[in-house]
This record gives sequence, structure tokens and C-alpha cells, in this order.
Amino acid sequence: MDDILPSSAARDRQHEPSQAVFQQEWQIYRTLVDENYLFHREAYACLHQILVEEVANPFRFLDIACGDATASVDALLGTPIAHYCGIDLSAAALDLARQTLAVLACPVTFEQADFVEALRDWSAPVDVVWIGLSLHHMRSPEKLTVMRDIRRILSPRGLLVIYEPTSPDCEDRAGWLRRWDTQQPLWSAYTPAQWERFTAHVHAADYPETVSQWLALARAAGFPKMREVFATPSDLLRLYLLGPGA
Repeated sequence: MDDILPSSAARDRQHEPSQAVFQQEWQIYRTLVDENYLFHREAYACLHQILVEEVANPFRFLDIACGDATASVDALLGTPIAHYCGIDLSAAALDLARQTLAVLACPVTFEQADFVEALRDWSAPVDVVWIGLSLHHMRSPEKLTVMRDIRRILSPRGLLVIYEPTSPDCEDRAGWLRRWDTQQPLWSAYTPAQWERFTAHVHAADYPETVSQWLALARAAGFPKMREVFATPSDLLRLYLLGPGA
């Protein structure tokens, strides 16, 4: 799921031994998920509900920045999935994903790549695209390019589901980051050094969009509708459904 870790770490620190980087970042990432600090459980529960209630026919699913796919597999079980494809830059994460997704009763394929580059050249149609906590590292024009590439490969009634940092319309990036910093007391499973490392990454690389900006990006990318499905209790992240049935 998260381009926060470890894929971005591999990309940003490519001169360090890759396995050492993966293990170091993976520990931070797993704590993040296990403690539900970014509300992964609720987000993937929303994804599962969308797949069950709003995707009636067998669907081809593209999981962008899939990581180890542990959360994705829970969202996909019990749905009419016909094919799964995951993209991630980390070979180690994809090795874990292959094991995780062996329980799915459908073909499973992977592409080890930077998802921006992969989507640029993608031609196979898909029905549902999921991208979570990965677009926020890009500025608005880069987000729009990715969203247009996704729209191009979606089937006529295909859906895009995104889960990303989002600000209220009255808030700028600095305001969002100030609210992010107030989360430290809640992240008690992290050491101070781990929190500082994580939040330094957020300050350096996270670019939330406002609600109105997400809507404008969706329209510019060719999505006729966008619907908010979930907002975290902290109101730092929101999940959106984009597509003709949104």
C-alpha cells in the first residue's frame, strides 16, 4: 500500500544496501500498520465494502504500490476478483506479496517498477484501481498525470479508489503538517528516534491536497464523479471513490 515505506526508501536511498534499507524501514512500517496509526483497517474495510457492494461482475484489480499486500488480501477475499496485479518498486516486498496472495482463487501477477513509469506504458485494461498513501509524494501536476494514466486503462465503468492525505479547503500544507505533528503522543509504540525519522519524511515529502483540489484533479483526469467514503478521526486522510458509479 504505502509508498511511504519501504518503496520510497529504496528509491530515495538507493546507494545503501537494499536489504538493510528494507529491513530497517519495514520494522517502522509494520508498527505503523499493526498499531493502525493511519487507519489502515478502516480504509481497507471501505475498499472491501466497495468491491462487494458496487462491483457486481468479476473484476480485474490493479494494486498500486502494493507492498506485501497483507491488507489488500483481506479486502479482496470474498469478492468476485478475476485477476490481481500488483506494482511495487521493492523486490523484497513483492516476494512477501506472492506468498500472501496465494490464497486468492484467481491469477496473480506482479510488476517490479516505479508505478509512475509502469502506468505510463500500461495497456492492459483493468476494472478497479487501488492506490493508498502513494500519490501524496507528488505535486498536483504529477498527481494529475498518474490519474490520467489510470483513467486511460480503466474499463468504461471502472473505478479508482484512493486513500491519501487531505486538507479541509481552508487549510494549507503548513497547517496540515502542524496537525500531523500533534499526533506524536498517540504513536506511543515508536521510539522518539523512530517518530522523528518518520515525521521528517512526512515534512519533506508529503503534499496533501484539499478536498476541492482532489475534486478538480478528478475532473481534469476525466472522472465524471468523485465521492468521499471515509475520513480518519484525525481528518488527516480521506478515502475517495472515483468513477461513473461513484
